[in-house]
Amino acid sequence: MQVRVGDRVYEIKSQAELEALCRELRASLDKCAYNSWYIRIPPDRLLEILAEAYLSQSKGEVSVASVVGRYLERLGLSKSLTRTITPTLSALGLSAGGVFSRSAIEVGRLVYEGRRGEAIAALRAAALKNCVLRDIVEKLGDACDDLINVVESALRSYGKSLRSDEVKYTAELIKLVHPPCTPCSLNCVDMASLSVCGQALVERAISNASDLFEKLDISLLPMHLTLVKVGDGLYDVLVRETGKLVGLVALAEPVEGGRIDKLRDVSKSLEGLAGEGQYEFYMKVIPILEGQPPCYKAKAFVEIIRADLERASRIIKVE
Repeated sequence: MQVRVGDRVYEIKSQAELEALCRELRASLDKCAYNSWYIRIPPDRLLEILAEAYLSQSKGEVSVASVVGRYLERLGLSKSLTRTITPTLSALGLSAGGVFSRSAIEVGRLVYEGRRGEAIAALRAAALKNCVLRDIVEKLGDACDDLINVVESALRSYGKSLRSDEVKYTAELIKLVHPPCTPCSLNCVDMASLSVCGQALVERAISNASDLFEKLDISLLPMHLTLVKVGDGLYDVLVRETGKLVGLVALAEPVEGGRIDKLRDVSKSLEGLAGEGQYEFYMKVIPILEGQPPCYKAKAFVEIIRADLERASRIIKVE
């Protein structure tokens, strides 16, 4: 007997081999649950439906069929769309047995309260329990290149016949929940999105630090500078147009809340990365995360050290 799982084919010749395969599959599913696959509605409509589910729950109603039916009726849409909406909810683990899951209600609450960034973070946590979405995200890594081809490849590996609308809405969902595919917003970040948005944070910190440049009599203006990543958390600072190397920026691991002691320790750990006179300036950027996960608001402690080791610092808004 042959058993196909994704792009692998297993030859099963005995009960023992079948049991071994079952153990292997159970182990591989520890990180995700397949939940079938069927994504055929736009992600913004999905969020609207979850907000409707939250409101309905407050009135004692959790039935998927009634919530979706009322949503479609309110928008003047055909109730036949239920046939695409309910399997999508199930595939994402947002419903089971005809009722909305706890995670679905939580996403809906955040949408209803206008906390979209937090809602997307909660939706990402729920959606990545689906093996197909997780595979797509892992194949994309820290980039979002060739998204459509990666989606199509992942769906084919699960033996899916490709439908243009399913590929389209799957890609749109990935764009919504996978940080490398979305513009960086530092008003609502978790650790995953912050790691992707490191350069954006540094760029914004530099652009908002013009007063520190002036205080140190550094003639360069932030608008004339550009960054090139040269290592983990390290960026060369070049003058636009000429490409002249003038500085080095070190981006530290984030500090949560008002931990002044931790902030001081992290700042000290960045000393010595640039020697006296090596650059026109050396800059430390230490992200400070305020609030609670999964939606921290980021700002940054910035210190600029001139070539002669004169320095100036302050906490800077980055959004």
